[in-house]
Amino acid sequence: MKRIAIALLLTSLTLGAAHAAEELEDAGGQPAQDLSQAVDYLEIENDRLDALLQKRELTDDDLAIIEQLSETLANALNTVRSEVDTMSERVQEVRSGAADKDHDRVRENGQDYLERIKTLMQ
Repeated sequence: MKRIAIALLLTSLTLGAAHAAEELEDAGGQPAQDLSQAVDYLEIENDRLDALLQKRELTDDDLAIIEQLSETLANALNTVRSEVDTMSERVQEVRSGAADKDHDRVRENGQDYLERIKTLMQ
């Protein structure tokens, strides 16, 4: 359920995030190699950020940690954004393939979409 909420949030971010995408491209931090790793990083680093933000006062060390983890979050969001874009393309191909009665196109793109979306639905 947590991943579904993340997916919905990230999908909404994708719709109007051109400026944010430019900023996120410059991020350091841990790179997310694939969607599964990106979702894992989001869960871990969000928890770390939440724990730090619960503190009454943030130290310089806390801010350094937040800077690093926010860079990792930015990388993870870029990976998710890219994967969501790919999923959207696959769904469009399924729809177009169905309209064109192209069984192979529907099956190939539909299976690819379903495989990718499973990571967000877990």
